[in-house]
Amino acid sequence: MTTYGTMLIPLPLEQAAPVLREICAAGYAAPAGPGFCLLHPDRFVDGNGVFALAGPVSGALGVPVLAAFQYDGDRLELEVWRDGVRAHRYDSSPHDRDDKPADGTPADADPAAFLEFAAGPVDGHRLASALADTPIDVEDMDVDGEPGYVWAQALHWDVLMALGHPGQVISCAQRDHCHFERAPRVLAELLESGELVVVGAAGNRDDTP
Repeated sequence: MTTYGTMLIPLPLEQAAPVLREICAAGYAAPAGPGFCLLHPDRFVDGNGVFALAGPVSGALGVPVLAAFQYDGDRLELEVWRDGVRAHRYDSSPHDRDDKPADGTPADADPAAFLEFAAGPVDGHRLASALADTPIDVEDMDVDGEPGYVWAQALHWDVLMALGHPGQVISCAQRDHCHFERAPRVLAELLESGELVVVGAAGNRDDTP
């Protein structure tokens, strides 16, 4: 499964874009429904990962941001930043200091920490179940009866769905900068339509469509 890192920002893209262009070294941003936008930074640029950018972005915009990093379908990390300070960190698969699995219980699975990112009515039961790594839907459960989600992106999907975000927005929130780069024709169409905008130094690259 593909790794991705994205940031959900509770501001319309037209308000957030000027700041994102200044702070993000390279990446793309997209509208995400009324009152929200998404940032897809190029995580292979030093200091340009979602967790490195979340503090400066939240401080400059004056709004909380939700940074998400999903690793290879196995682990979802969520960080809430406010005014440049990390306010909450969730880890679906925490590890101990020797990088060995701990007891498997997600760290800081507090639904209240994410409520300010709701785009509509909140499904509290689904949100709490997702953060506890307890899928509600049968298709997300392990066929061998193991506890937890089969894929971490399904957990991420349920968190955002429980917060009232539509499927189209959630799909975009699960796309990495690399996903866009690997499909230049689709990328060009998205940029032309305004569904995606370039932020940071990526706009000056010779190979940018």
